[in-house]
Amino acid sequence: MEGPIPSTISLLTNLIELRISDLNGASMSFPNLQDLEQLRVLVLRNCLLTGIIPEYIGEMTKMKTLDLSFNRLTGKIPDTIGNLQSLVYMFLTNNSLSGSVPSWLLTSKENFDVSYNNFTESSTVGCQPSNVNLVSSFPLTTSNIDSWCSMKELPCPTKAKYYSLFINCGGKGLSYDGNEYEEDSSPSGPSYFASYDSTKWAYSSTGAFMSADDANFIASNTYNLNITGPEYYKTARLSPLSLRYYGLCLRKGSYTVQLHFAEIMYSNELSCIGRRIFDVSIQGNLVLKDFNIMEKAGGVGKGITMNFTNILVNGSTLEVSLYWAGKGTTYVPNRGVYGPLISAITITPNFNTHARFSIGAIVGIVISSCVILTSLLLFLWMKGYLGRKSNRHEAFRGLNTSYFTLR
Repeated sequence: MEGPIPSTISLLTNLIELRISDLNGASMSFPNLQDLEQLRVLVLRNCLLTGIIPEYIGEMTKMKTLDLSFNRLTGKIPDTIGNLQSLVYMFLTNNSLSGSVPSWLLTSKENFDVSYNNFTESSTVGCQPSNVNLVSSFPLTTSNIDSWCSMKELPCPTKAKYYSLFINCGGKGLSYDGNEYEEDSSPSGPSYFASYDSTKWAYSSTGAFMSADDANFIASNTYNLNITGPEYYKTARLSPLSLRYYGLCLRKGSYTVQLHFAEIMYSNELSCIGRRIFDVSIQGNLVLKDFNIMEKAGGVGKGITMNFTNILVNGSTLEVSLYWAGKGTTYVPNRGVYGPLISAITITPNFNTHARFSIGAIVGIVISSCVILTSLLLFLWMKGYLGRKSNRHEAFRGLNTSYFTLR
């Protein structure tokens, strides 16, 4: 849909729910919604909005859901929003908000996501205080190492030592093809971040299912489909909006990323056939546009693997991002069955994994060897073993010597 948002929308003063998302066209300022005091749900997601969040948003006392994610909003989060007693969900992820994170937000028990912003004042909290998602929302200069996951690019807090990763998304740990797939069975939520196996991998989930507060974020074989392929196709993780997986503390180099999908939430019955459509990016680059698992795999319950080679890790983090752009069905076969879904992730290196010396280490070894060798040669020379052989005649000069024979 093309923007901008029409200004006449401000005349709908009795409106209680406004949802607009994924607009194309030029950027626009925040629309004038000041007179829409009855709003309970306001979703202006990915609408190319610029400027600040208006203070009057905090005066919409009936607001339950506020979603201004994936825009270009700047400035601080208005303190007035902290006065909204009915607010349950707030998604401000993927903007350019700055300043400090309000204290009322950090102590809230509600589902607030302010990840992927540019807050200029470092946080003293951990990666996920309560239900507040702060991942990748602070500059790299943050000194608090306990909040490494709230820094841009999720820098490795230790040493980059891993070179492969296997995750069974939404399922238990299992072995397949000689590899051990990590368990990923936590229930998740609307604004959630979790890291596993120390700092080996993590994931972040954003979004609340429309009219389905009790919807699950883990999918299973609901219709007892005859699923073909590996065991990891029997479960999956899904999200109503955005789902990100992170391979952490990876060594620099080129990797092959395999994404495994199977549609297990629909069946072949006419009343249960929906259309799940989403986008996939790796390292910020779009690799799958309007991806439909069922269409690509040739039906429900069929596994499909999408391969991506030469994925570069220049820092220490590899990010796989799945995003729902508002396309496909949302109420088939029931509410809460839409958004990105993934069964497993396989990450393997395209380089020799044997321990190698870095260029700096090699230079250091060469220099040290030269110094030791030079010192040894100097020692031998000073002792007379090299180039200072004494002349026998000079050695005996001044001594009264003669020849004699023993009989």
